[in-house]
Amino acid sequence: MKRAISAGAAAVFLLAAFPLSSSAGEELSLKALVQKNIEASGGKEKLSQVKNVSFRAGNTRFLIAASGEVKLSTGKDPVVTEVILVKDGRVMRNSYNTIVEVLDPEKTVYLTLAKLYAGLFSLTKFDGELKLEGLKSFGPEKLWHLTPAKPGAVEVGFFLRPDDFRLKRLVFQGKTAEGDIYEVNTDFGPFEAVEGINMPLSWFSSQVGTRGNLSEVTDVKLSQPLPKELFSELKVNVGAIEAGPGHLRGNVLDFNTSPYGLMIATNWRKGDIEKAELRTGDKLSLLVEGIESELVFYASSSEVPSRDELAKGARLMMPMPRGGDTFVLQFIAVDTAPIASKLAPLTPIEIRKK
Repeated sequence: MKRAISAGAAAVFLLAAFPLSSSAGEELSLKALVQKNIEASGGKEKLSQVKNVSFRAGNTRFLIAASGEVKLSTGKDPVVTEVILVKDGRVMRNSYNTIVEVLDPEKTVYLTLAKLYAGLFSLTKFDGELKLEGLKSFGPEKLWHLTPAKPGAVEVGFFLRPDDFRLKRLVFQGKTAEGDIYEVNTDFGPFEAVEGINMPLSWFSSQVGTRGNLSEVTDVKLSQPLPKELFSELKVNVGAIEAGPGHLRGNVLDFNTSPYGLMIATNWRKGDIEKAELRTGDKLSLLVEGIESELVFYASSSEVPSRDELAKGARLMMPMPRGGDTFVLQFIAVDTAPIASKLAPLTPIEIRKK
């Protein structure tokens, strides 16, 4: 039985059969669209002159070679808690001196971003590798949709603005090794000129099941002299750790003071806590540069007293809020001036069970 073609299906057929048009009415091919995107970033000749680019977003320093190698170093100088290296089609991560190879779906994300960064946020490194899916609507906004010509395990979608042809959105969709849905969406802010190159100085990334994150770019540098071994080293700098029954020695990674108190990020992780045999409710003695304070230990955030109780004054040690890898020391509504004056990145600290 023959099925009648609906008006919607006919419209899709016609869209595929005839050249696509920009909002200004100009007919566009895939080649022309990519070319316009490259021109909007500064032009192929200008982009080809850039040997490397570096910038900072939050606590992460991005170092990108024009050839596609990428190194991400996270931490507050001189502390480096994590290094991610993208090179030769592989992604390696060193987090607190634990080195692993990153696999899909994250691997595809990093490999794609490496080419995007190397092309200074243009599609120049993807030229000849994409196909055009047409215009896609996001509410009142329509964006040009491009995808890899050779799809992989993770779907990748590039979305360009129809007015200036710059990258507006980047989407990754796939599944984790456990079969869970994996989706990351990144929306790029307005492009701004940096040494003749147009690039976004902010973007907002959100992953299904997690909170979104705004990245603001600072300290952009182009074609800087870089050490030859830069894209081969995976070293971090998180200080030294000594752990045994009833005691811990380590270092401060970061600290933050506010009218409500003081928070100190340490380099102690779950394995160190197990070696120290600490249990929720244990009374601890903290030593920082000759200053001694008493703390109460909590093995999980769910065991921490309520905010109302903490607001009366508290000194505690607990896991990093929001699922961090390390433990923090928190002083709430108490005098912290003597301790705060002694703090700096990598300051030695010590804990002993009372």
